[in-house]
Amino acid sequence: MQFTEIMLSDIPYTPEELTEVNDYSDIQCFSDEAVYVYSLETHRINYATGWDTLLGYDNKEISMKKLMLITTPDYIDFIREMNNQSLAFINDRTERVMEYSCTIESKKFSKEGREVALLESVGIYRTRGGRAEQIIGRYKLSPSMPNPHQRYFHTNGPDIQLLVNKMKDFPANIKLLTNKQQEVLRLAAHGLKMQEISEQLMISKSNVEKMIRKMCEKFQVKSSKELIAYALKNQLL
Repeated sequence: MQFTEIMLSDIPYTPEELTEVNDYSDIQCFSDEAVYVYSLETHRINYATGWDTLLGYDNKEISMKKLMLITTPDYIDFIREMNNQSLAFINDRTERVMEYSCTIESKKFSKEGREVALLESVGIYRTRGGRAEQIIGRYKLSPSMPNPHQRYFHTNGPDIQLLVNKMKDFPANIKLLTNKQQEVLRLAAHGLKMQEISEQLMISKSNVEKMIRKMCEKFQVKSSKELIAYALKNQLL
């Protein structure tokens, strides 16, 4: 089965377009969480609240594409795969769909650039003709920072083991760095300068600098010092 990223709509939430049918006054949102409602028909977020308090973003900024863009690099592949697998799974269901739910550990960047540990819970909000029509997602502050090498998710619903088995096939320890990148970063963490790393690994200094620059871009840090701190914190070395 081919999984498409139709959840990654870049159309932001626009409250003025909501109709009477889309009355979300029954949704509760607590001080340590944010909520969205996503339409499987229009592939867009119809409702968002709590994002300014949780991560510093205006509710009108929130779209599925935005939620992926602010996911930290060590979690984005897993979250994308979970989104795709879950969506493909739920689109095939026609019975007892309200029983389905999923909770995932993740990390996202706040608007100020701070990493925030979250628990993302997704369930069915509305159905039509026995099929899921709208999904509700809740992002809640996690009591502890998750381990990027141990992907946690919890699912509920009929035949949910089919989805679990698909996710088990997804590598638990995603290789975020190539062997050469790890070597460069390891030597940099031990205090070696660019030229010294170049000589030890027998590659050009420009290649070392290029690898460091690419890793800084990948993990959204500004310097080699910040890159080393990020790698140590997230057990990439």
